[in-house]
Amino acid sequence: MEERLAALILVGRKRATVWDAREGNPTEPGKRWVVTVHGRPVGGIVTSDVRMRRVNEIDAAFAAVEGEGDGGLDYWRTGHEAFFRGQGHFADDMPLWCETFRLIEVIDQDLLAAADVHIAWEEAAARAQRGPGQARES
Repeated sequence: MEERLAALILVGRKRATVWDAREGNPTEPGKRWVVTVHGRPVGGIVTSDVRMRRVNEIDAAFAAVEGEGDGGLDYWRTGHEAFFRGQGHFADDMPLWCETFRLIEVIDQDLLAAADVHIAWEEAAARAQRGPGQARES
């Protein structure tokens, strides 16, 4: 998953992320970060905005900017609920830190070149989650 999400960042599809607010907030607008995959630097980003929201306050616009799956809110909710349940903590009203960022540097050109494969995987996962014949929810 780490490589897939990093590829989405490098291609400009993923421009946001969230994490459990209990982990604290290490960022602020203007802070620069190195995106890594298994410790290997692949790109650079800068935080644009960070704010706290509850899971049930995430809207379609934020889900689209986060850029996972088909960018839809249903995919966002299902995927993040599964992730946080796997971490042992999930509630509809749990607070999250929500960060938006912009890409400032691509370091790993090979990962960028492979981004189409990762995008195809994300879109296939979203189609499988929706089921046959169902349209994406915005």
